[in-house]
Amino acid sequence: MHIEEPATHKPEAPLSVPDSQSFPESKDLSPENLDPCQCSQAALQMALIASGLGLWDWNLITNKTYYDPQWKGILGYGLDEIAHEHKSFERLVHPQDLPRIRQVLHDYLQGCTPVFEVELQMLTKSGEWKWILACGKVFQWDESGKPVRMAGTHKDISQDKAIATQQYQLLEQLQREIAQHQSTENQVKEKSQQLETTLKELKYTQRQLLQNQKMANLGQLVADMANEINNPVSFIYGNLHPASQYAEDLIRIIELYQHYYPKPTPVIALHLQCLDLSFVKTDFLKLLWSMRAGSERVKEIVFALRNFSTSDEGQMKKVNLHEGLDSVLRILQHRLKEKPDRAGIEVIKEFGELPLIECYAGDLNQVFMNILTNAIDALEERMKYDYSFTPKIFIHTEIVRSHLSLVNSNDIWSNNKQIGKKHKVIIRIFDNGQGILPHIQRQMFEPFFTTKPVGKGKGLGLSISREIIVEKHQGKIKCNSKLGQGTELIIEMNTTARHYAAIRKHASF
Repeated sequence: MHIEEPATHKPEAPLSVPDSQSFPESKDLSPENLDPCQCSQAALQMALIASGLGLWDWNLITNKTYYDPQWKGILGYGLDEIAHEHKSFERLVHPQDLPRIRQVLHDYLQGCTPVFEVELQMLTKSGEWKWILACGKVFQWDESGKPVRMAGTHKDISQDKAIATQQYQLLEQLQREIAQHQSTENQVKEKSQQLETTLKELKYTQRQLLQNQKMANLGQLVADMANEINNPVSFIYGNLHPASQYAEDLIRIIELYQHYYPKPTPVIALHLQCLDLSFVKTDFLKLLWSMRAGSERVKEIVFALRNFSTSDEGQMKKVNLHEGLDSVLRILQHRLKEKPDRAGIEVIKEFGELPLIECYAGDLNQVFMNILTNAIDALEERMKYDYSFTPKIFIHTEIVRSHLSLVNSNDIWSNNKQIGKKHKVIIRIFDNGQGILPHIQRQMFEPFFTTKPVGKGKGLGLSISREIIVEKHQGKIKCNSKLGQGTELIIEMNTTARHYAAIRKHASF
């Protein structure tokens, strides 16, 4: 056996064991043939025989090894059939066990383990393999503290191994029988779980269909109301400009009368004194222009509502995503502006140059509404306890090549010839709120999962958003969040829609 540089040890009291055959043969163990030292050795030999142990004594420098008759007898060999060399031991060890034995010995000599102990297989004289438990310890060191000699014992544990193997086989058989008995029960349980899962999926589908129907009805109602509001508002808006012009003309005439007729009659002077004409002239024009600004704001809201609620009759068409985002922001303006109990929420838009995107515009607007509403809720929650907090929402859009996709995924439609032509649109919506815990991030797209109080959220917003992006547009949606820093939702879509025919062609069913 190759011995690496041994570790130094603090020497213990050395055992007095000779380098060569140190024990007398068993036929010479009669007391009259032994001196006192040999009597002690004979007693040790008898004890080893009685306990079924074989002794070995190994000189680590010369590799000379003494194997007592009991050691040889355990393997069925005679006294002269095994040479007293360490190579004799290695030749009898099973080849698969030898590397492990060397590693255990190395660990012991390096001081990693307190004693050398290993189970191994050794070849008997009859050609069988016998399980042996080898134990040993260094008992002699040189002046530098390096091990010189170690001794130990071998014990036949084949019977113990056989019993353990039999017990293991019985245990396996028992486990198989138990498994067979439980098989029917497990099948029934599995069927029950499948039925329960199917029932949950059915309930979710029903609720989702109901939610979609409600959103469709609400969208149609909003569209109708927007049209109804648009007509009178357009009439008012269209007439405010000439009304303002008329008012300016009339005020000009009054000012001309005041210039050329500076002394009015007593009745007119009395009315002028009560009227405060200077204030009326200034405030009347301000009033008309305020009404015009208000009507412009109403027209913007009506336009946003019509743009948001459009259903496009279930058809895809090319739209400007920035218009959809602006429409949602106009609708949410009442939640973004400053209020008496909190600061206003600043929206920072970094819109890239995007082409027209083929999509379901109404569904996509619903996704923007859900994400921005959640962002506002998160910012309002943080503002409740952090009065120095400055709430912000960042919206960033850009177009990238397909191979720069933010979410690594194998695309079954990808083609090496087309990869240079395909583009993806990236939409990032980030809020600097409190952030989301990791275990919540893993559940946030699941149906009916919500952290909002009862009555404020139903847990369908992000679930439906994910279905719209992933299922209807074959895109991706991902959440990045760090506690205390904020939350970012990333939407990735293709510039050109993949229609159902193309999806069906590449499907696995």
